[in-house]
Amino acid sequence: MNAKCYMSGYYTGTQGANLYFQGWLPTEIRALMILLHGSGEHSGFYSHIGEECLRRHVGLIAPDLRGFGKSDGARGHVNRFQEYLDDLETLMRRLQKQYPDAPLFLLGHSLGGLIAIRYVQEYTHPVKGAILSSPVLGIRIRLPYPLKALIEWISWLAPNLPVDPFKWNWLKPILLDDPSDTSFDPLFTTQYTPRWFSELLQNGEHALSQAAKCNVPLLCLCGQHDPLIDLGAVQRFFQSISSEDKVHVVFSEGRHRPLQEHCRNEALDNVFQWITARL
Repeated sequence: MNAKCYMSGYYTGTQGANLYFQGWLPTEIRALMILLHGSGEHSGFYSHIGEECLRRHVGLIAPDLRGFGKSDGARGHVNRFQEYLDDLETLMRRLQKQYPDAPLFLLGHSLGGLIAIRYVQEYTHPVKGAILSSPVLGIRIRLPYPLKALIEWISWLAPNLPVDPFKWNWLKPILLDDPSDTSFDPLFTTQYTPRWFSELLQNGEHALSQAAKCNVPLLCLCGQHDPLIDLGAVQRFFQSISSEDKVHVVFSEGRHRPLQEHCRNEALDNVFQWITARL
């Protein structure tokens, strides 16, 4: 990889937070994509996509979300989900000024997919299209209403209380296909707060109830055997969005991370073919 094509640094998000990013920028940029990682992850999880973007003349900017990776913020915590959207808006406007002729696409995985959805629902934006990988519009484990109410109550009583669900062995196969993959990664986030989880659940519900506000071209990638997200919620969202330019791909052997599993080459081909068709 040409070293001149790679960059990294920090930008200032909402409330003055220093947010880390990595970029893979070819000399000739046909399109520019912002990649939003999933919970626990950071931009380093997606260097293989950055290298593939260089080969295909697509620029990629991958920030670490606040509270993850090298970015500021309490680990696995936001006061409001809106902070993610405001941070993205700041980055989006910055890139629009730097690369005014490059069509902008969003690529969000899991938590990042939900952020991408909520962003296009809430902002007037320059987005040419959005690619969603296993977006968290709901979780597969059904939470009874009393438990949801308890989480909401704790999120106000002790919003910053750190909880490490990876210590619960019964949850590890759900949270990660291979938990050992992250044992060597000091930047992987295992702690979350009640406020973060409450905001995640609420915004998944908002995304579904406001699906008609999603009016951009959309590509959605999911695994048939995803142990984490509610595939039914994803399907209901997909059917309800107002955009007529929408494609939903379900990988028959896929799980939660189609961009990183054995089907990743097929998933990436879907992504780049979809982008090329919309330039």
